[in-house]
Amino acid sequence: MKPKTVLLLIIILAAVLRFLYLGAVPLGITHDEMGYIYNAYSIAKTGRNVFGELLPVFTWMTRGGFPFMPVPIYSLVPLFWILPLSPAVARFLPALLGVMDVTLLYFITLRLFKHTPLALLSALFLAISPWHLHFSRSAYDANYALFYFLFAIAAFIWELPKKRISWIWVLSLAAAMFSYRGMSILFLPIGALLYWFASSTRAMRPKQRVGFTLGMTLCTLLLGAAVFLNGDGYTTEGMQVFANPKMQEEVDTKIREATGPLFIRRFFTNKPVYILDHLRENYLKSYSPEFLFLYTEPSAIYSIWSRGRLYFIDLFFIILGFSYLFRLSKPAAFVWTGFFLIGGIPGGIGGLPYSSRNFFLAAIFPVLSAAGVMHVISLIKGKLLRTSAIICVTLLYTYALGSYLYDYYGRYAPQQAEAWAKSIKEISLLSAAKQKDHDMVLLGKTSFGDTVEYAFWNRIDPRIVQDTWKNRQEKPFVYFPLDNAVFSEKCLNGSDLGKPMFEKVTTIYYITTHTCNNEATPSGKIEDYFGNPVWKLFELDRGKPETFINL
Repeated sequence: MKPKTVLLLIIILAAVLRFLYLGAVPLGITHDEMGYIYNAYSIAKTGRNVFGELLPVFTWMTRGGFPFMPVPIYSLVPLFWILPLSPAVARFLPALLGVMDVTLLYFITLRLFKHTPLALLSALFLAISPWHLHFSRSAYDANYALFYFLFAIAAFIWELPKKRISWIWVLSLAAAMFSYRGMSILFLPIGALLYWFASSTRAMRPKQRVGFTLGMTLCTLLLGAAVFLNGDGYTTEGMQVFANPKMQEEVDTKIREATGPLFIRRFFTNKPVYILDHLRENYLKSYSPEFLFLYTEPSAIYSIWSRGRLYFIDLFFIILGFSYLFRLSKPAAFVWTGFFLIGGIPGGIGGLPYSSRNFFLAAIFPVLSAAGVMHVISLIKGKLLRTSAIICVTLLYTYALGSYLYDYYGRYAPQQAEAWAKSIKEISLLSAAKQKDHDMVLLGKTSFGDTVEYAFWNRIDPRIVQDTWKNRQEKPFVYFPLDNAVFSEKCLNGSDLGKPMFEKVTTIYYITTHTCNNEATPSGKIEDYFGNPVWKLFELDRGKPETFINL
């Protein structure tokens, strides 16, 4: 079978795995995803984000504590010019970028190592990667960062032998930086590795060196501008180790609890040592067997319990993969090893969640696994034994993929639906339905993120959301109408009912979090998969005083 045909089949497989039930699974949309989705929709319809800013670029990254980056949002805007607001449309582009990642990895591997079977197998392993699949089925910003980093690498190695100065890779690096703050620091080591590769292979000409230097300088200045305009609000996300507000307190506590001369304790316990200890710990955790092959990390959004970021079988092949890459091409192998080593830097300086900060590694490990498989097969002599080995590897990975899909669709999706804000989707739709037979629908103890969720699921005009944000800024901790619902940042109590906005209201459908109004008896509840209460539902009627007892 021709390589192009095999690649096409791999791309089809990648597309099926990423687009299958995309609008239904995950069962909800998290607040972080919603920030990108609804901001894109708002700009597409009004030219302004949900905060009312006209076509913002740098200034919105920390507005109101919401760190939304420009590239994911502006990438989605054209879709909402022609397609309706829905989960499938919102997640379409990240899924498409995930499929394109597979193609880019094939091209990069083929160009670097000049080995078609390795390139095809690497693409296949990325297509079925649980780490990559998990993220490319969401609207998270890490998807965009990975795509643009891979595109930058592909553009660089494509233009290098042509002796041309290409700015495409520079623009891609810049796009990656402004896709996800947690990975933006990678542009420097990636650029350094590409420069080393070009120099070691003597493929870079003087004009290309000048273009490279100017391009990296431009990226540095752009990142510097973002940091200057946003200050700590920009850097805190990706540099939590340096920005820990309790650092000095923890250092002082360790000094007090230790024994010995004070100058000795201060010499071995201080801020630089504290930072180095945490950098080492975070960085090594990014490569630990527990993270990669067993448990991943606590966040239910980013991981499936009792399952690592990679298949367990990958552990064996990754170890062998390094030697096979060096056997093919030492310069290319050094570059890939460099990619492997720098992939953990964002998690090292930023800490959890490693799955998103270190998402660059999701595209690095498949090549190592593929190289390990190629290495094993190359050591086997005899056609029958080699065929048997190929069948065994195929069956093992087929079972591993099937096991992951079973866990993802059959267990993780329903059981961890609340991590994806499924109940907020439910109360948003319920609120709209209850407006037909109630004078007021009131949602208590809600955030602005909940308000945006309601607007998304009920397709509310973004202009109304912009007005709601403005009102919340001017009058904090009061009631805010949105469409035909009313949102509040606090729980409802009996004294509130005497306020003017409630005077002409007879029936109220009141929805609030399970922590509110604990003395009152709700008429219903919304629970998670395991039966834990998430929201309380109250049917309030002035004609039935008993419904207001203990509010």
